Amino acid sequence: MTNLSPTGLYCAYLRKSRKDLELEALGQGETLARHDQTLRDLADRLGIRIMQTYREVVSGDTIAERPEVRHLLEAVNAGTWDGVLVMDVDRLGRGDSIDQGVIMQSFLYSGTLIITPDKIYDPTEDSDAEFFEIKLFFSRREYAMIKKRMQRGRLAAAMDGCYSSPRPVYGYERCKLQGRKGWSLKPVPEKAEIVRAIFDWYAHGMDGQTVGAALIADRLNQMGLRTYLGHPFTPSTIRGMLQNPIYVGKVQWNQRQTVYHIEDGKRVASRPKSANAILVDGRHEPIVDQALFDEVQGMFSTHEKRPKNKMAPFANPLGGLVICGQCGHRMQLKGDPTRRAGFVYCPTQRCPTCSTYLFIVEDAILAVLASWVAEFEADPNDAPVDVDSTTDATESARQQLADTREGLTAQLNRLYDLLEQGVYTVVEFRQRREDINARIAQIDADVARLDDLPRQDPRASLVPQLKTVLATYQSTEDPEQKNALLRSVIDHVVYHKTQRCYRNNALGDNLSIEVYPRIPAL
Repeated sequence: MTNLSPTGLYCAYLRKSRKDLELEALGQGETLARHDQTLRDLADRLGIRIMQTYREVVSGDTIAERPEVRHLLEAVNAGTWDGVLVMDVDRLGRGDSIDQGVIMQSFLYSGTLIITPDKIYDPTEDSDAEFFEIKLFFSRREYAMIKKRMQRGRLAAAMDGCYSSPRPVYGYERCKLQGRKGWSLKPVPEKAEIVRAIFDWYAHGMDGQTVGAALIADRLNQMGLRTYLGHPFTPSTIRGMLQNPIYVGKVQWNQRQTVYHIEDGKRVASRPKSANAILVDGRHEPIVDQALFDEVQGMFSTHEKRPKNKMAPFANPLGGLVICGQCGHRMQLKGDPTRRAGFVYCPTQRCPTCSTYLFIVEDAILAVLASWVAEFEADPNDAPVDVDSTTDATESARQQLADTREGLTAQLNRLYDLLEQGVYTVVEFRQRREDINARIAQIDADVARLDDLPRQDPRASLVPQLKTVLATYQSTEDPEQKNALLRSVIDHVVYHKTQRCYRNNALGDNLSIEVYPRIPAL
């Protein structure tokens, strides 16, 4: 067995599998808690300490969909950990060969050990690396078979009229079918009436006038109604409801298929409408009359559809960065930004947030970034330092103090044996015990001081990159490059403006923003 250094740095990675979810449903307890205790017991037996635990609470087929494993691999690539404790190798990843290749290379190049209750894998050893690769291969094959079985089961349930989604549509609630496997839907009376009203308003108008999805969404929001997830209704939500055949007692399956393609070396997923969609009679009661549903579909078929140009150039330098402070939606760009006529606005219907010219918002963001640079350059105590090395030094000191304290505790325990053997008199025992207890108390005080050390503002580490952004931003006209520059130092910007500007106002009046920095992971 590979020898483990008791002073090394070790972490644990926890993730649920589908089998774990089934066992939890049978009452076998919370999986992550049991696995956490198992790995801690393993660490105790091996004489090592777990310094950090990565807990994956989301499910995903790829590394891109699992944030905790990304953080783990970043730390492994940086050489942070000497070993990673996991319940089994396949917990690290059961995705495609590309993802598993990334995992293997990360552990191989960094020389990081993989520690499981059954075996310790040293990726620098040929035999361990080969065994590790075989384990990943078989786990990938097993995962593929599990997915196929699940898809076949869902397809069979859909063909039998069952409702397979864990989330009901608005107007229904899920109900277990009696005397057989599967789930169906049951109308919720008060919500079913709202669904009928939506179809009637769209087909026959509201208050004597023709209405569209936007006005219907406004009416529902003004009534204080919310979607199944508790969000305000939007025009796209209403359009989706009006075109959903589940309201006439049908069940859809495979209406959208996930399609993958490679862009810039990365796998990108899309969900276009499928030509092989399945529509069968469901086992649930319809809410909307078939004639009314067909009338609404006929109205949709006459609407002109504007083609979307996927090849349109990137135009918004603030794309995806600015968030409305009122409704939380992403702000969008309208107009021509190259002629100082473009403006940032909130797309949410009836949101009180007012728009502002794009260049005004850009100037406000750059002013905040410049103020950060000035703040840290003015105070030498907050000058940028290597945050990683500072953190590592603190943890190293903490580990040394812990080792010293452990040695003193063991020495204190031996004192009792020496007293019983007559090596020490009672007076000598008490004197030695007081001396050791005093040294332990001093170590505890030193550890407390480490915890109380003033922490540097993490924005200070961004100062070199901030200078680059400020120097480059105005010299380029490429919106995509501007967006990349801002994203390198900004996580997001919250936009506040609920009063319009008039002739006696400056263009930036009534506007306030909150800029949140993109702090490097420690």
